[in-house]
Amino acid sequence: MRFVLTILFLVSLLGDGILFAQSKEDLERKRQEITSDINQIEKLIDNSLNKKRALLTNLENLKFKIDLQKKLIMNINNQLNIIIDEIERNNTELNKLLTKQKKVKEDYASMVLKSYKHKSKLNRIIFVFSANNFTQAYKRLQYYKQYIKYKDKQIKQIKLTTTLVDNVLEELDEQKNQKKNLILANEKIKINLDKEDLMQKDMIVEIRSDEKRFTNQIRIKQKQAQDIDKQIEMIIAEATAKVKNKSLPEFNLTAEAKLISKKFNENKGKLPWPVEKGIVILKYGKQPHPIVRTTTIQSNGVRILTSQNQEVRAIFDGKVYSIIISKNGSHAILVQHGNFFSVYKNLSEIYVKKGETIETKQVIGKLITNKSSGQTILNFSIFKDGVTQNPSVWIYKM
Repeated sequence: MRFVLTILFLVSLLGDGILFAQSKEDLERKRQEITSDINQIEKLIDNSLNKKRALLTNLENLKFKIDLQKKLIMNINNQLNIIIDEIERNNTELNKLLTKQKKVKEDYASMVLKSYKHKSKLNRIIFVFSANNFTQAYKRLQYYKQYIKYKDKQIKQIKLTTTLVDNVLEELDEQKNQKKNLILANEKIKINLDKEDLMQKDMIVEIRSDEKRFTNQIRIKQKQAQDIDKQIEMIIAEATAKVKNKSLPEFNLTAEAKLISKKFNENKGKLPWPVEKGIVILKYGKQPHPIVRTTTIQSNGVRILTSQNQEVRAIFDGKVYSIIISKNGSHAILVQHGNFFSVYKNLSEIYVKKGETIETKQVIGKLITNKSSGQTILNFSIFKDGVTQNPSVWIYKM
């Protein structure tokens, strides 16, 4: 029973170690992702062609970068906490090993001293043959054999403990270096954050000094977005009404379309991103403007910031239901997946045709890069039975 409990204890320790390591790896991977996002935002701020004209956009980017840096600091602090715990555990383990090593060495020294006093082979032979009988002589001989085995075992134990001590010391050095590097990274981010906080305050003062003009800019942009949103909603509402109208059997979902709907629904939270790489800079739903708090934004989907010349891909198998060609060159594609629709807006080029059957991750178009702000943004939405959905619930890790 004691043996079983010991095994279970060791397994639980090992399990904790695996979970612990995974947590550390996840944090490091997340740190790399956030750092990459910060670098992407940084390039956008630096590459803005008309600083004055793009002030609002730059401020939005800067605010987003500051928020990312705060997340990065939290991430690093979490990593530091893990490393500090690791160092503490390794120091405890090291002290145990050193105590054990000292005890084994003391036992071995005592044994060597006794051995030295009886080192003569003749003494050993006399000791064996001076026995009163054969049984006693045999026992004395066995004693010597066991003594030699024990001596060898102690030597191996000393070597093993020394190796373990060296390994723990090496790991401690590595952990201390990791801790030092993370602290330096944190300090660097905090210094940068302080500078950007001041920059953000200056930009906010400039915007608020002419808030009316900037509010009008936001409203014009929102009006343009709302116009195309209404057009899209009307197309989807019409398609949904036709499907639900039992008196029009030609518009009812086919068995294949029903299967696509079912599979789409089953992949909730696992659907691929509509771009290969990107950051969500505007979430789904009604929300205050990140800068001009008096203005409210109604987002029917998400806004994904990505790199220049980025292509858009379908999130699931489906059929191109409609293509909206805009005069300003900002086009949109509506893809039907049974009773679901995915919408891709802000495209400069369209690679597919209306009625075309497409597959998951198939490239369907190319995004516009705004000349003044340098931003390349995909406006992406999902509809179910004509009702907007939160894309972050459907797309993997959005």
